[in-house]
Amino acid sequence: MLPTLTYLQFHLVFSLPVLALLWYLAPRYDAVRRRRATAGIAILVAIAYLYTTPWISYMIRQGAWGYADGAVLVRALSIPLGEYLFFAIQTVVTAFALHLIGFDPTFREGDFDRAPRIAGVAVGLAMVPIGLGLVLLDPSFLYLGGLIAWVGPVLALQWGVGGGYLVRTPKMWLAATLLPAAYFWIADRIAIGMGTWYLSPDLTTGVTVLGLPIEEMLFFASAGVMTVNGLVLFEWVLDWNDRRGRAVGEPSPPGDGERDVPGPEPPADPDPDVVDD
Repeated sequence: MLPTLTYLQFHLVFSLPVLALLWYLAPRYDAVRRRRATAGIAILVAIAYLYTTPWISYMIRQGAWGYADGAVLVRALSIPLGEYLFFAIQTVVTAFALHLIGFDPTFREGDFDRAPRIAGVAVGLAMVPIGLGLVLLDPSFLYLGGLIAWVGPVLALQWGVGGGYLVRTPKMWLAATLLPAAYFWIADRIAIGMGTWYLSPDLTTGVTVLGLPIEEMLFFASAGVMTVNGLVLFEWVLDWNDRRGRAVGEPSPPGDGERDVPGPEPPADPDPDVVDD
């Protein structure tokens, strides 16, 4: 068995090196795109802290997962410092992977189609009662059901705003979601194997893939897709706003607005062949 790492040591070994590598490989944008990309990442990190902290705190207090003795140095709201660092690290790693893969945030006709937006909202909202129902059904569904209910409102909001864009770009956001998630699956499996943290056998389903609990797989995939969709939709909305602003600022085409009123016609030139006596 591998020696147990503290949470901070885990970040030094698994999180920070890949973060540094992706930062080094990240594309170099022009000034406008760079500002927008940076703003999007900063906003998503802030949202990650605001939205994830209450849910993680509740799950830890309920005992859905815990940490090895000595693996945690500092806690706040029952959450270890290393977990708080993970909120930012996972968001930024996913963001860098997204920009490395590349995406086009251009708004196109059809992006506001109602059908995919309504479908996305319906699915996202339905996830809330489904998840809560699982939690009430059996204690072993606490993590899985709580995760489904936690993700649902965000997906409903994102698809309600940009469902048309998301439905025409699935390869991009699926790749940007699953590639970082796959890395975190491996790192998470190693951490569980070392005993840095563990999941409660009573509050999880016990279903695993190569030793990794299905709840953990879904968590990293869910957090990834919310991050990716949030980032691409942020820049997509800005592009839509730019286009709307340019459309409003364009001069009216010929024929619109006030028409010129013709004045009196000038007198005709005298016939050069006619000579006054």
